[in-house]
Amino acid sequence: MKISMHRLLHDDGKPYRFIPSPNIGTTIKPEFLIIHYTEGASAEAAITWLTNRTSYVSAHLVVGRDGSITQLAPFNRMAWHAGPSSWKGRKGLASATIGIELDNAGPMKRDKGVWKASFGRTYPDSEVIEAVHKFGTQKLGWHTFPEVQIQAVIEVSALLVAEYHLTDVLGHDDIAPKRKWDPGPAFAMDDFRSRVIGRR
Repeated sequence: MKISMHRLLHDDGKPYRFIPSPNIGTTIKPEFLIIHYTEGASAEAAITWLTNRTSYVSAHLVVGRDGSITQLAPFNRMAWHAGPSSWKGRKGLASATIGIELDNAGPMKRDKGVWKASFGRTYPDSEVIEAVHKFGTQKLGWHTFPEVQIQAVIEVSALLVAEYHLTDVLGHDDIAPKRKWDPGPAFAMDDFRSRVIGRR
């Protein structure tokens, strides 16, 4: 894959699926990469929401559980993915970040012997780990990320870091602690950061 004019392209020059979100702002010079989970039922449901004018939210990319990638905003335009946020003294991180949403159900609770997501769908034990979030106190179930999805987000993230000289890779929970919990303990952020940016 490669980037041209702030759009993600396959090696043969064909653009990745692009569904433009109306929820974007001014031109930016990105400095950081922010990883989110969708906490929803599917990548398509997330894309529909992130491209809905009334949602007032967006992201640059959505990565499906099958590794598919959909772009919603050019990488040099502000996407509304960070909300109230800060990092090392800087506030309002949407103006300096590229946001990637990973299709993932997020945190779950045990209900009648099965794991249930916030939107009501149940998931098998094989797709859930139990853990306490780094900012939490309660052990919850967390939807795992399939390897094909992880490999896709590693590849595109490494490209974005190189193309835009990004200086750090962060979770939404890093820039909005306790307000946001994504990407959560099922996402191995330290290993991901090391593989994408070359350091822990």
